[in-house]
Amino acid sequence: MQENEEKENEHKILVHRRKKPLTVAALAAMIFFDVAGSPGGSEPAMVAAGPFYTLLGFMIMPFIWSIPEALVTAELATMFPEDGGFVAWVSAAFGEFWGFIEFVLHWTSEVINNAVFPVMIADYVTTLVPALGEPVYRVPLMALSIFFLVYLNWRGLELVGLVSVILIVISLFPFGVMVLMGLPSLDLSKCLERRPIEDVDWGLLLNTLFWNLNYFDSPSTLAAEVENPNETFPKALRLSLVIIVGMYLLAFIVGIGVTPAGEEWTDDYFSRVGELVGGSWLKSWIVGAISVSSIGMFEAHLSSNAYLILGMTKRGMLPAVLAQKSRYGTPKYAILLSCSALFFSFFLSFEELIEILNIMYIWAVALEFLAFVSLRINRPDANRPYKLALGTTGSILMLIPSFIFIFAALIFSSLKSHLACFGCVLIGGVGVFVLRYLRKHRIVRFFPTTPWDQPLPEEITVQSTIDLELLYKSSPS
Repeated sequence: MQENEEKENEHKILVHRRKKPLTVAALAAMIFFDVAGSPGGSEPAMVAAGPFYTLLGFMIMPFIWSIPEALVTAELATMFPEDGGFVAWVSAAFGEFWGFIEFVLHWTSEVINNAVFPVMIADYVTTLVPALGEPVYRVPLMALSIFFLVYLNWRGLELVGLVSVILIVISLFPFGVMVLMGLPSLDLSKCLERRPIEDVDWGLLLNTLFWNLNYFDSPSTLAAEVENPNETFPKALRLSLVIIVGMYLLAFIVGIGVTPAGEEWTDDYFSRVGELVGGSWLKSWIVGAISVSSIGMFEAHLSSNAYLILGMTKRGMLPAVLAQKSRYGTPKYAILLSCSALFFSFFLSFEELIEILNIMYIWAVALEFLAFVSLRINRPDANRPYKLALGTTGSILMLIPSFIFIFAALIFSSLKSHLACFGCVLIGGVGVFVLRYLRKHRIVRFFPTTPWDQPLPEEITVQSTIDLELLYKSSPS
């Protein structure tokens, strides 16, 4: 009798669905950090193009890219409310092979993207303490920041969501002070100053705009962790989009309006703007806020990456061992794997990292947009809790400017970036066949594969610490 009771309890543990950790506020905060984090890091746009074209870019780019990407994400994330996210979309439209290519491109771009944030933290800290810019201090500083950030993610998604809400206030408050203090001395005529077109670095401008206004699709890999995703995703996407675009425009208008004549912008110029309008105390506050925002960005991207791996593991695309969880309920091996490229931050410059990750991400999102169109055409009657009111034709027309931007960005990208992307696709293509061989011959444990047009079984969608351990032990060897 006791044995039967233990089996019944084990089954209850296996199929128990706990309360999802991400609400509208937490998801909106994580989207904010997936996409932006703060105005810090957007200064290269001014270096590349000057006032007029920078402001024009941040006004036009949301309509070309951010809004279409957010709308596509809202529809498909509610259509596929699971941790596979965009991989589920592409796999459902074009098959597992292209789904895996999508995974490799997007996951690699986000892993490299995470390597940017220790660089940003080190760069801004050295503006306060120049001596820390020496390699003997810079490398340990970056290593310590990486260790702390990974540990925070290890402690759980609920904590990450809560921390993200707190960090968004901490990150934006000093910029709000900067805007208010800068208004009395604002000269709006400076915003209309045009640099000769031949002197504009269009490649750097496009890369900077793209990096600061993309990744609205990344939180889709957390869909299984979202409370009531059918309503939460659209609300969180709208809220975060308004905050992000408003933040950039206000910060740049004030920054440009108070910049002394003849003074050139640099990569960390917003701290200088703080100094101009408020003094050294505001400069230090802004530097601290940007460093804090880098923590939020790191956590958001690491969470998206880790749960993407978890989602693919549940679908039988990756070895089952990657679904094993820590005592805090986080996918421990997926988190460690998602930290694998952080060493890039020690060897590549900020601009090199941005360009390489952008080219990979562009191809990944191109696949997502094509999957969106394919699913609209080939599966018109599929359940879509949130559906764009534009219709299929209108939705395709909405994406045309996005595809034009993709083409332009590819033209301006360097050969190094294209080669890195090609190598990534090659590895992904080989990886598909290697994993299929391992799964077919049961060399490594995999969960049973589930067709992408069917929901995952209940016992796989649960998220407790114990359930996936039980499934892993019971899965075929």
